[in-house]
Amino acid sequence: MPSYDASLAIAAPRESVWRVLAAVVGWPTWLPTVSAVEALDGGPLQIGFRYTVRQPKLRPATWVVTELEPPRCFVWQARSPGLLMIAAHTIEESSLGKSLVTLRFSFTGLLGAPIGWLFRSTTERYLAQELASLRLVVESRA
Repeated sequence: MPSYDASLAIAAPRESVWRVLAAVVGWPTWLPTVSAVEALDGGPLQIGFRYTVRQPKLRPATWVVTELEPPRCFVWQARSPGLLMIAAHTIEESSLGKSLVTLRFSFTGLLGAPIGWLFRSTTERYLAQELASLRLVVESRA
């Protein structure tokens, strides 16, 4: 199962980071790797809620929230035939007023290994861009 992760320190408390990261419908306003997010079941993140995410160079995917621990983490999954993609978003307090954000993206299922390797560079680039954009937005609001 190919899995990729990236971490970045942000000079803001975990709750401030969470407010931006968990507002997934607003991602297209500040995140260059996401062009649209449509909430299919309602507003804020809840276990079982679905969101269709459109990203440049990728097919649209419908993500289902499977884990939720505000303001620490959320995990969602997207399925297609032979493939399960899992994206985890974790925020740890590294010191008073600072946070460490880790994004992890995994590919599983029959097609998980080949798709994961095929999209390795795109996945790694998107993770880095997402963290850098998140830090810019959160720190500019602090």
